[in-house]
Parts: sequence; C-alpha cells; structure tokens
Amino acid sequence: MTATRRTGTRSSGTSRKPAASGRSTGRSATATRRPATGTRRSATAARPRRPEVEVVRRGPSPSTVVVVTVSLLCGLGLVMVYSASSVTAVRTLGNSWGIVARQAMWLGLGVGAAFAASRVPWRVWRDKVALPLMLVSVAALGYVALGVLVQKAAGTSLPFVITVNGATRWVGVGSMQFQPSDLAKPALILWLAKLLSERGRDVRTWEGLKPVLVWSGLTCALVVLGDDLGTTMLLGAVTLAMVFMAGAPLSKLATMGGVSLGLGALAIVGLERFRVTRILAFLEPDKYRQGAGWQLWQSQIGLASGGLFGSGPGLARSKWGFLPEAHTDFILAVIGEELGLAGSLVVLGLFVAFMGAGCAIGMRARSPFGRLVAFGVTTWIGVQALINIGVTVGTLPTKGITLPFVSYGGSSLLMALFGVGILLSVARDA
Repeated sequence: MTATRRTGTRSSGTSRKPAASGRSTGRSATATRRPATGTRRSATAARPRRPEVEVVRRGPSPSTVVVVTVSLLCGLGLVMVYSASSVTAVRTLGNSWGIVARQAMWLGLGVGAAFAASRVPWRVWRDKVALPLMLVSVAALGYVALGVLVQKAAGTSLPFVITVNGATRWVGVGSMQFQPSDLAKPALILWLAKLLSERGRDVRTWEGLKPVLVWSGLTCALVVLGDDLGTTMLLGAVTLAMVFMAGAPLSKLATMGGVSLGLGALAIVGLERFRVTRILAFLEPDKYRQGAGWQLWQSQIGLASGGLFGSGPGLARSKWGFLPEAHTDFILAVIGEELGLAGSLVVLGLFVAFMGAGCAIGMRARSPFGRLVAFGVTTWIGVQALINIGVTVGTLPTKGITLPFVSYGGSSLLMALFGVGILLSVARDA
C-alpha cells in the first residue's frame, strides 16, 4: 500500500512535469512567434506603398506638339510662299519656282540645325555655347551698325554689308544673305538665361540685374542702329519676360518697361523720319493709302476679300503687284485671301498650340537655366508672330518682321528652327 502510494505520488509528481513542461513550451512557442510577427512587419514596411493619387498622362507630349505645329506651319509656309511669290519670281528670275526653291533650301538647313540643337544637352548650351554665341552676335551686329554709319557719313558701304529696300540689315554675298539680328534672338536668350540662373534671388536688386541690362541694352542699341526697330522691340519684350520669370519684382519690371518705351519713342522721332510717317499712316490709313499706308491698305483689302473660306489656293489678286512683299512680311494677307478666315484661324491656332507646349516644357524643366530658355524661346516666337499678325490686320504700325516658319526669309527661318531645337533640348531634361 505504502509502496503503491509512493509510486502513485511519484507518478503524480511525474505527471505534473509534463504540465510544467507544457507551460514552458507554450511560453517558448509564444516567444518564437513574436519574431515571426516582427518579420512580417518589417516585410510590410519594406514593401513600397502605392501612391494615393495615380497620375495618368494622356495625349501628346509637349515636345510632340512643338514638332507637329512647327511642321505644319513650315509646310503651309512653303506652299504659301510659292503662291505669293510666283508672279514676282517670274518677273525677276524667269521662273515661278525661283523664290520658293531658296526657301526650301533654307528650310532644309533649318531642319538640320533644329535636329542637331535638340541633341545637345542643356549644360553645353549654358557652359560652352552661350558666351561665344553672344560675342559672335554682338560682333556681327556691330559690323552692320558700322556699315550703316559709314553709309550715312560717306555714302559708301562696307564689304559684305547689303542694303535691301532702303534697309541695311544683312551681311553676305549675292543671294546668300544673313540677318545678324536673327542670330541675336537665340544668342541673347541663352546668355540672359545663364546670367539670371546664376544670380538666383539677386535678380530682385538692381545690382543683380546690372549685367542683364547691360547686355540687353547693348544688343538692342546695335540692332536699332542697324535700322531694325521691330526686332529691337521684340528683344526688349523677351528680356522683360525672362526677367519676370527669374523672379524680379513688378516694380522693377515696370521701370524697365517705361524706360524701354521712352527710348523707343526717342528712336522713332530722332533716328529716322520714315518711322514717324509709318505711325501717321497707321493712325490715318485713308490719308496715306497712296504712300506710306499702301501696304496696310492692300493687306486689309486682301483679308476682307477672302471671306470665310477664301478664293482658293493660288487665286489671290494681291500678289499681282498690288501688295508689295506679299511673300515676306504680309504673307498672312495672302493666306487670308486664298484660305479665308478659316485658314487664318488655323494659323493662329497653331501658334497658340506652340506657345502652350513651350510653356509646358518650361514648367517641367528641372533646371532654372532650362526653364528660362524655354520661356525665352516661346516668348520670342509668340511675340514675333503677334507683331506680324498685328501689322497685317492693321492693329500695329508697319514693321519689317516676318511671320515665324511661314514667311519667306532665309536667316529668319533658320534661326527660328534653331530656337525650336534648343527648346526640344530643354524638353529632354524635363
């Protein structure tokens, strides 16, 4: 009995050990499960979270819009240059294809320049191209301005300086002519973008803006001495736009704009008398329609006779000697007469689309230099188109400024396409 009790007691004691062992096993199991839970947490933390808002881009990219709009404008321009210049080409060159063939040659050079420029990184434009291009531009403008002064003082012209229709703006030989003021547009944009991006918040002070004002003022002064007040106004507008985008206060922009307008008025009154006559013809077109207002009067007649859908391609009457320079500065009047209001609105819409895409490229640019270049090029093309359209419809006095990508003009087309290439180069960094 006793042995049995002892055995039972031992058995009973032995039976309690597994229970204790079970409790310890449970604790160890719990302990071993905790690291597993921690592992799941770490795995969850390491897994990237999904964005709460997923942005889906639809539609063409800004670069695509730029390429498409410029291609359409250049193609339309080539057709309209042939239509507007065929009569003049037959009279002066003996065949109707002479002028448009030159335009096609410059278009090919411009497309090559645009493609090459689009492959250049923006850092190369800033560090290696901006200053040399600006110096070349200033040297060319200075040579033309010197040619104008020599011609007025001595009655002779410098070598390679060419005068066309009373304006001395070109350098070259024979039919190969180049207008240095066209080169000044991309050169000044690149150089100002470099200066403004390096100064940062210093552009809020006159001290920080001093080099910008010096270079811009020098360029504008040389251009206006070369009998090109229209391009001077364009460069002034581009400078103001870039300074504004760089963060300069509105008070300083207003001061710069007021001084520019004052100097422009002084240049109109003091340098050349024919500019005053053009303004008077703009204010009273009926009175001067047989003289200084002849182009404006004929341009408005052509636009009005086009109606809604125009007289048809090639059927404009204005190009038969009624509208001087129909294929250059006043090509929109021929477009309005042959393609009507609908065709003119298409041209206007293409420029609006180009400007919207250019602004989008500027807003997406990651570098301050690229942002300023994009807005500078967009302002250049947009304001130049606005001035040309305003002159054609009679809301601005006559200026010798072409319609970008559309009008006949070798250096103008080449530099405009070169500027588009720079814009596409900035877009690659976006």
